[in-house]
Amino acid sequence: MRRVTVHGPYKHGKKWRVHFVTVSGDDRSTEYETFASRAAAQACVDGARDEAQGITVSAAIDAFIAVRRAQGRAELTIVAYDGRLRLLLADYLTRPVRSIQHRGAELYTGALDGRSADSHRNLLIAGSMWGKFCVKQRWLKGNPFAEVEPVGQRVHGADKVRLTTDESRKLEAWCLARPNNQDAVLTLGYLYLGPRNTELSRRCVRDLDDDGSVLVIGKTKSKNGRRRLRIPTPLVNMLRIMCAGRAGDEPIFHGGLGKQMTSEYARKTVRRACKAAGVTVVPPQALRRTQASLATEAGETSLAVARHLGDTLAVAESSYIERGTADAAQVERAFRVIRGGRS
Repeated sequence: MRRVTVHGPYKHGKKWRVHFVTVSGDDRSTEYETFASRAAAQACVDGARDEAQGITVSAAIDAFIAVRRAQGRAELTIVAYDGRLRLLLADYLTRPVRSIQHRGAELYTGALDGRSADSHRNLLIAGSMWGKFCVKQRWLKGNPFAEVEPVGQRVHGADKVRLTTDESRKLEAWCLARPNNQDAVLTLGYLYLGPRNTELSRRCVRDLDDDGSVLVIGKTKSKNGRRRLRIPTPLVNMLRIMCAGRAGDEPIFHGGLGKQMTSEYARKTVRRACKAAGVTVVPPQALRRTQASLATEAGETSLAVARHLGDTLAVAESSYIERGTADAAQVERAFRVIRGGRS
């Protein structure tokens, strides 16, 4: 059996040297490679050891995603898994899977970064699922996230942060004043339409139908996800400008270097726009809650809001519509009827 080990780096005059020892049966040989700097020599050592240790973290994520896709998981869920894992394991993607053994708590703590308790708990859940998969594949001896304790308490959807009506108007004005700014167009899309993060950030030009006045959303994480959302005229005009001359399969929004936008990039984009507009800094999901609450406050029924969001009535009322909003709207409608109106 042939086995190669690497040793060093060692000081060699004014340079640095790495030793490669090959053992084959009873035969043993040593080769040397010299580098001008210690950093270059160390990089060689790390690369050789990583190669010897097998599959990389990135490749293991790809394998996990492939299995989940084969199981028939919704594409939106698949995208969420992939994004969360690459965020959680960002510093180790090119390293071997073994390099994260016993580093679960360290990786989880590093990923907190001001996120809500729900967000980083979701990261931990994805990491734990992936770690269990790696153990099953015998790439890891133990799940590095199995015993990591989550931080903070989950908040029920109806009580989560969202923009006030005044803040919504302020953010809208900021976005409308910047029709050629991708941050503004994307943020206004979340505010006006209330889609899930990737339902907007990962859409292609062909998903804009009827001369750009309708956003077509295919099947997402639930059976109610497939729908067509009518786009308000101000946003239609901004999207037309942004998509002019683009091919149908090209992403509407880019995440840098011409690549399709990721959910994390969209999150940072919306937070950046909120900060620039001078309103509470929130992610896309908070604008989804904002849209649902504003629509309900304006007199829309909870069922209609749920259908627009692509969710069930129970989910819409428990996770998106602010507590008391539906009751307040009901009082307003009853008052109009009592005063002799019906609309």
